Amino acid sequence: MDTGVDSLAHKIVAAYNRLHFAHATFLPALSICRLTPDRRLLVAVAGRPGSGKSTLAYPLADRVNELILGRPVAHPAAIDGETAVAAPNAALGTGDEVAICVGQDGWHYTRQQLDEFPDPKLAHWRRGAAFTFDLPAYSAFIDALRIPLLPTPPPAIPFPTFDHKLKDPRLSPVPVTAHHRIVIVEGLYTLLSEPGWCECAAQMDMRVWVEVPRDVVLRRVLKRNMQAGIVTDPETARLRVDQSDMANGDDVYAYRYLPTDTIYPEDHPQY
Repeated sequence: MDTGVDSLAHKIVAAYNRLHFAHATFLPALSICRLTPDRRLLVAVAGRPGSGKSTLAYPLADRVNELILGRPVAHPAAIDGETAVAAPNAALGTGDEVAICVGQDGWHYTRQQLDEFPDPKLAHWRRGAAFTFDLPAYSAFIDALRIPLLPTPPPAIPFPTFDHKLKDPRLSPVPVTAHHRIVIVEGLYTLLSEPGWCECAAQMDMRVWVEVPRDVVLRRVLKRNMQAGIVTDPETARLRVDQSDMANGDDVYAYRYLPTDTIYPEDHPQY
């Protein structure tokens, strides 16, 4: 396992232990003093498109569960070897996991909703930009995660997940339950400091930025666009990636909420 991921997992578990067993313990490393036993620990994982957010976040949740439960997880995350995109195991939620990972891509507007935009052609071309996400619904989800867990556990919180075969969101078969005390939310805009988004980022206890050189993510995203059939020729792929994915990544990089942690994947350590 990536040593950076393992170190981060231990840090999350240490914060969880203080949260779960102490009373409003001050955590200098996280610069927060608001943790009490009735709260979830929220962790955001952000980075440019193609930086490896999902392939970090889902195994990170698995490692956190291993450390807390004292054994390997029964249903580890799956990573697609072709697209290098991670997803939860289909059997997730049937065990006693304390940590769960949620992908922000589930809050994409559907293609049908994009058809109803003032400029549908632009909306489809720029799909993945912040304005093509359902911010009110995402914000409501983050607010729901902050409902106190004590004295009465709140209802399970459903959330959408992005189906790459359908190319649209669908409801996740596994909701966030009161048993999930640690929620890792990965996505491009989890640390965006723009209005509406920054209020969500501010509710995170840990904010992780995945740092990968721009030229590396450019190559990855070009390959991903071609493999997914989003575009069919290299010239159009480069145009779309420059005008959409890379533009979105540049915005997030320039206007990101202050991270508490920065991860450098092992293939480009501290470049």
